Amino acid sequence: MLSGLIVYSRIDKDNNDWFINSCIERLSKLGLSLTYKDEDEVLEYIKSNQIDFVIYRSRNYQLLEKLALLGIKCFNNSFTNKIANDKYATYEFLESNKIPCLKSNLSFDKLPLPFVMKSRDGHGGKEVYLIHEINEVKAHQIANKKYIFQEFYKNDGDLRIYVLGKKVVGAVIRNNPSDFRSNFSLGGEVKAYEPNQEIVDTATKIAKLLDADYIGVDFLNVDGHWLVNEIEDPVGARMLYKASGIDITELLATYISASLNNKSSF
Repeated sequence: MLSGLIVYSRIDKDNNDWFINSCIERLSKLGLSLTYKDEDEVLEYIKSNQIDFVIYRSRNYQLLEKLALLGIKCFNNSFTNKIANDKYATYEFLESNKIPCLKSNLSFDKLPLPFVMKSRDGHGGKEVYLIHEINEVKAHQIANKKYIFQEFYKNDGDLRIYVLGKKVVGAVIRNNPSDFRSNFSLGGEVKAYEPNQEIVDTATKIAKLLDADYIGVDFLNVDGHWLVNEIEDPVGARMLYKASGIDITELLATYISASLNNKSSF
């Protein structure tokens, strides 16, 4: 029996017990053993335990590089994790591949007020600020943090596309009437959405370029055009389940089993 780990940072573990336990149960039914470990325990654990694969749900791409050198299959790979968890690296990746995206800047000098300020490694809507006065930039800055700046666009919500195995498996549109951030974790409302072919093609192109296994691609509607805003790895599943009833852990388990056995899952 092949054995794997599902890995989170210690601080994120408690909020993701359902995902962890569901993955363990689903993979067990497919003949795969799965154990949970905090990410700071992984390297020590694999010294004395045979591990064939890792479902990685945190943001340290360097750990993934080390696991890959040991011949351990990682879902996702280190390149995906590195690009998705640096918002400016995401922008450079999208620009270099001619993918329509929201422009990100390292300086706010030429941006009209108000503009959006984001930490490059933030997630879940944290460390994202709508700046109305220039002195607010310094007030929000945290020592040793790097930031990007984006033009602010009013919108009726944003769109998240879920891509598994290079195929779109679901989509939700998010809206938050009380906050310019639409994040579900910040009280945003969600509903299922049927993306058009252009959006599907863009999301799958990104997954193929990254060779990603399971990611989210976030779009923002700007002047009638859907532009990519961010790539999510790890991407949460609560919104998708609430809006559509799709159990991503069942699909993910099937995909992982097929990948490990060199079979097609879709």
